[in-house]
Amino acid sequence: MSSLENSGVKMNSEDWEKDEFQCCSGGSKLKCKEPKKFNLHAQFQQVLVLDCGILKAVPDRKHIHPEIFFVLASHLPPAPKEKGSPIFLAVSKGELCLYCDKDKGKGHPSLQLKKKKLMELGTLKEQECRHFIFYKSKVGSQYTLESAAHPGWFMCTSHSPNQPVEVTDKAGKKKHIEFSFHPVHKVETSYMEASD
Repeated sequence: MSSLENSGVKMNSEDWEKDEFQCCSGGSKLKCKEPKKFNLHAQFQQVLVLDCGILKAVPDRKHIHPEIFFVLASHLPPAPKEKGSPIFLAVSKGELCLYCDKDKGKGHPSLQLKKKKLMELGTLKEQECRHFIFYKSKVGSQYTLESAAHPGWFMCTSHSPNQPVEVTDKAGKKKHIEFSFHPVHKVETSYMEASD
């Protein structure tokens, strides 16, 4: 039996974001709440996993343990309503944060994992943490994740299985930008224990 249990409960973006405490206000540092935990599912019955330090979308099978994403509301000033809610995302017990920036030698942004504790992002100024922020916007029953640092670039998966998760500015038949968030209710160790 899997150590993770997906309840299949659908949560609205507003349900869990209302519960999030804004980390910074007017430059003063406030204590952040513990992040929410989710598995991310992509189209074509794929789930996101961390494989040798690379985030990949793989077919959802009984023996596959989806990666747990730690999600924390950002203190970035609210974006236009159509952009959605600014959030930080991390994997590997909150120790690797998703980051979108241009690779050296490439003319376009890429999705990267940076070794940084999620809870530290909540205390940074906007300029320092912008590349870690994604706008989570509801599209039907799913969500898109747009880079705050690179408007128009969305986290995406490929139609082909076992491919790395990337960012694209051209969604379509080959690149899919919609994800569903499935709350994780049972975890072997809590975030706070893992970060000690």
